[in-house]
Amino acid sequence: MRTRTLLLLPALLLSAMNFAQSDDEFHAPRFVKYPVGESGASVYFPESEDLVFDLSYSEDSSKIFTGDVPAGDFHYALILVQFEGFTFDTEEERDALLVSYLDHLQSTYSIVSSAGYGKGHRLARDESAEGIIDFWLDEDGDEWSVKAWVKPTGIAVMCIYGPESFPNPSVSEFFFNGITF
Repeated sequence: MRTRTLLLLPALLLSAMNFAQSDDEFHAPRFVKYPVGESGASVYFPESEDLVFDLSYSEDSSKIFTGDVPAGDFHYALILVQFEGFTFDTEEERDALLVSYLDHLQSTYSIVSSAGYGKGHRLARDESAEGIIDFWLDEDGDEWSVKAWVKPTGIAVMCIYGPESFPNPSVSEFFFNGITF
């Protein structure tokens, strides 16, 4: 009996160690394609019964849809702005607008440091969309991965934020590049 117990002890310890390690590993949430309100846009977000895209209006009557859902230690967020009655026709206008909007968001979310804007990204599903990436740290110590898209008719800012740097680039790229707007 004692020999059997001694043989089982290492197996139990290994099993417990594997279980403990798996708790510390990042587990990607299940993503589902959601419509963004009545905007005609869609986005992949972690599956959630609580996800709601709130609608508000800017001073110029542009529609602003916002959504944020927690999944594990991280939040996935979207701000979608649909311009009302105007477009930004040149790449220079769109680039300046997107940088200005991201600067505004940094102030709004109490961002204390930024890696700097990485420009020149393209959305495979929509050649008219141009993108910028950045990485932020807010005053509470949360780390943000941000990818923002602009096209002549609107802006989409997508964020993943949490207590540390997001651990899985494949998951973040799927989220950031899964928008249609």
